[in-house]
Amino acid sequence: MTREVAVTRRRIELSPAEWEIMKVIWQNAEPLTVREVRERAYGRNPPAYTTVQTVMNNLVTRKRILRRSKIGPVNVYEAAVSHESVRKRSLDTLVEWLFQGSFGSMASYLVTSGKLSADEIQSLRAILDESRRDDAGRTLARKGEKKA
Repeated sequence: MTREVAVTRRRIELSPAEWEIMKVIWQNAEPLTVREVRERAYGRNPPAYTTVQTVMNNLVTRKRILRRSKIGPVNVYEAAVSHESVRKRSLDTLVEWLFQGSFGSMASYLVTSGKLSADEIQSLRAILDESRRDDAGRTLARKGEKKA
């Protein structure tokens, strides 16, 4: 597996074109060429090869979330940062900008926006209930440790 570049303090902002490329990279375990990424990301109506290559090279040199290496004469690319890490940093930035850093405000907005289906709201309730049970279990365990 590839080693991951530390992204804990670094803000990562990706354009829509960069997200499209990274989705293809993250979906594939093996390193890919520009041509392979271009075909998989864009199908029948892709941008120019050099456009995709430029975006990918920027993801290597500027954003440092792609890693480039050579296999023979061909450059291949693989993720230097996991999808989860980028998603977390991107969501943290979004919450900071739109909700003044409050994930609670974001959750409230999502629930009251009318954009969630009944099934999605039910899933959120189940996650919250499970989290509440886990928190209660940890609290009981801590109280037990203090008595011992």
